[in-house]
Amino acid sequence: MMVKMLKKKLFLLLVLVFVAVNVVHYTSDEVYAAFKDSGWGARSAGMGGAFCAIADDTSAPLWNPAGITQVRRPEANFMYAKLFAGLETVSLGLDYFSFVFPRNRYTGAWGISWANFSCTDLYREDTISITYAERLNDFFPRLIPEVSLGLSVKYLNHGYTLDEYAKLDTDVFGEGTSKYAFTGDAGLLVKSNPGREPWISIGASVKNIIEPDVGLRTKDIVPMETKFGVAYRMGDFKLFNALVMEDVTGAFDVTLRDKDWNYHLGWESWFKRRTFGLRAGGNNREITIGLSYDNEILKSLGIQFDYAFILPLQIEETWGSHRISLTVRFGSLGKF
Repeated sequence: MMVKMLKKKLFLLLVLVFVAVNVVHYTSDEVYAAFKDSGWGARSAGMGGAFCAIADDTSAPLWNPAGITQVRRPEANFMYAKLFAGLETVSLGLDYFSFVFPRNRYTGAWGISWANFSCTDLYREDTISITYAERLNDFFPRLIPEVSLGLSVKYLNHGYTLDEYAKLDTDVFGEGTSKYAFTGDAGLLVKSNPGREPWISIGASVKNIIEPDVGLRTKDIVPMETKFGVAYRMGDFKLFNALVMEDVTGAFDVTLRDKDWNYHLGWESWFKRRTFGLRAGGNNREITIGLSYDNEILKSLGIQFDYAFILPLQIEETWGSHRISLTVRFGSLGKF
């Protein structure tokens, strides 16, 4: 009886972890979930994850480290996500915090971020990143496109919270309930026609360059993940006589992780002098929409609220996932 109860507990634990970030990937011989990219950020999520060639906000460290060179003021971002609302007995969440300081005459841009995935009181993952990026044009002024390079050093930690039954499974947890490791990401961003519209940008990033082992007693390798994206901003577009779509941007990304391909398509547009934003997108696993409100509440303080709704295509009996984020910008543009 105790063995059956233990098996049920462990099975529930694994199911919750795999369902958590829509990361279940089944082939004939593999199942993985640890530290799967879950598309951090509400704005990027609203574009279906097509963000590698944009990456111009505080979620950039976990999308494309090179993108933080585009941040023009000190920014802090706070995000929370409720995953797969409506699934009974499942409580899954994502938390994200990031701070980015723009480049200046002495140094490039740098940032620090923390990403967390939690599965009730059973499982959690934490990723802490330190990111640094340089714009090569600052060293080579004759470069025609704007070229940026970025690098992140990441600390990964995941752990299980066990009940009395799970503690008896020494085959799995005999050497502990948590494991940490270090790895890194690298990114490249090339933008044509900087500072003017229309422009085209190309982004590429490699995540988990050092494929760390986060297994407890058996190997659990976090595989390398590569991203490639292209984005096109056409500028303003007059939809109706009284409605102008500003900074209309389309993006397309391709992601490869351990032989698993995912394709992302996204669109974004702003209105009323970039006060309100709308976006939509999708990929192999979900359909997304999003909206934003951006305002300068003080001379040197701006805020932006972003919301995204994600409807998974592979998980039934859910109302979808919801993400909300707050971005706070400090100082005036003229100082940075």
